[in-house]
Amino acid sequence: MRVALGIDLGSTSVTVVAVRVDDDRAEMVASHSLPNDAETTSAQDRLIGRSEWDIEAMVARVVQTAHHLCSSFDFDEIVAIGVTGQQQGCQLLDAEGSPIGPFIAWQDQRCKDVVDGTGGDFLDAMALRGDAIRRGQGLPSFKDAGCPIVTGYTVPTLYWLDYMDMMPLEAQAAITAPEFLAHKLVGSSRPVTDATDAAGWGVLNVPKRAWNDELIGALGISRGLFPEIVDSCAIVGGLTDEMSESTGMLAGTPVSVPSGDHQCAFVGAVQVASNTVAINIGTGGQATVFLDDLSVLKRDPSDSSIDHGWLELRPHIASGFLLAGVGVVGGRTFRTLKDFFVRTAQNVFGIADVDQDRVYERLADLAGSVLTDDTIDTMTASALFTGSRENPDARGEFAGITPGNFTPGSMALAVFRSMALELANSYRSAVELGAGTRDRIVGSGNGLRLNATLRQCLEEAFGRPISIGKVREEAAVGAALAGAVGVGIYSDIAEASQALVR
Repeated sequence: MRVALGIDLGSTSVTVVAVRVDDDRAEMVASHSLPNDAETTSAQDRLIGRSEWDIEAMVARVVQTAHHLCSSFDFDEIVAIGVTGQQQGCQLLDAEGSPIGPFIAWQDQRCKDVVDGTGGDFLDAMALRGDAIRRGQGLPSFKDAGCPIVTGYTVPTLYWLDYMDMMPLEAQAAITAPEFLAHKLVGSSRPVTDATDAAGWGVLNVPKRAWNDELIGALGISRGLFPEIVDSCAIVGGLTDEMSESTGMLAGTPVSVPSGDHQCAFVGAVQVASNTVAINIGTGGQATVFLDDLSVLKRDPSDSSIDHGWLELRPHIASGFLLAGVGVVGGRTFRTLKDFFVRTAQNVFGIADVDQDRVYERLADLAGSVLTDDTIDTMTASALFTGSRENPDARGEFAGITPGNFTPGSMALAVFRSMALELANSYRSAVELGAGTRDRIVGSGNGLRLNATLRQCLEEAFGRPISIGKVREEAAVGAALAGAVGVGIYSDIAEASQALVR
């Protein structure tokens, strides 16, 4: 059996999948996951929003996961290894490519610290120095970066380190977690990236798929810290002897440059990119459409940049772009509601040990019962508990409450319907910007796969059925397909995606 391995180095878990790759057919045949338990943040630092990790321990988890998979299955040949993972965060490296200090993850909130004497935070200071654009109430963004200025992205973290005089003198490179993993797998002298992963740094010129050197200079960050951008799916080296011994794979097995987890998940979920809306709900959530090029989108008349509104514009693998509503609602939205009922059980009824998974299941079941009961006058909600990219100051609301509907099931259903509406509005915003309509909706992520009521709410909001594929580890599968493209089994990522059995 000829397979490509895909590695997804996530913040919650590490997953390795094996995808059987033939010339006209690809199929996931095996997978293994382990928790990513490499966080080192102290309890005190958690209280102030820090998120720090041991990146070598993260790589060790990948090695352990890959070894288990390879020792459990008899693969005839592993033709390539593809890598993906969280495309934000920051790890500094010295001249030998070894880590300096902790990996500062995408969840880190230090850039929201107030800058002395200004009343604003570090993101505000960056926006001012980089001449950022602000549309309406939305977050500021740099021209053609495709995304707002967000804490946890790589360059805001570098800006914070530099401003606070905490940039080590020996720092020669900065890198994200998947880029560091590929660097370790092949033993390269210096890590590289591709445009899909580089977009998570916050200063990529997305239309040009290149670093915005003028912006980097304006922010006062050393250009030497930035990795070279190479073509997506490019082979960056072969597996080292040390990694071969640790994982059980042959030395020299080709490793492709990491690609962003959003892009890889899109490849793993969507067969025909041009005609599909992809809905992914995990910890976060996205509604995504693919664009062949940017000519269909409007130009902002004030500065001639691409107008992507409050949506994010990201490079897709090798060519094309993804236009997505990112981070508005997702699994953490449902978690907010779950936490309320857990606290109720603990504080009101004195139940110390609450089965939190059971609370999720019960709320979804109760919401489903309300959805099918025409006699209940349901309440409504806005599930923007932590704001949105369009309106960061927005907060959650419940309305239309009556004595008859003030129940856990009605509250859960109201939250699910609000989540579905926000994702549908993301798609409608893309259409209004010129992206065009799509005929199919494909769903992915455990937050959607395990919640039948939320799926029904999405079908209600979009006015059409939603399909859920059998592939459960979409991002890792997409990474495996990128590796298969890198060694020439498929001509491009579109061909590889169409060959995947879903």
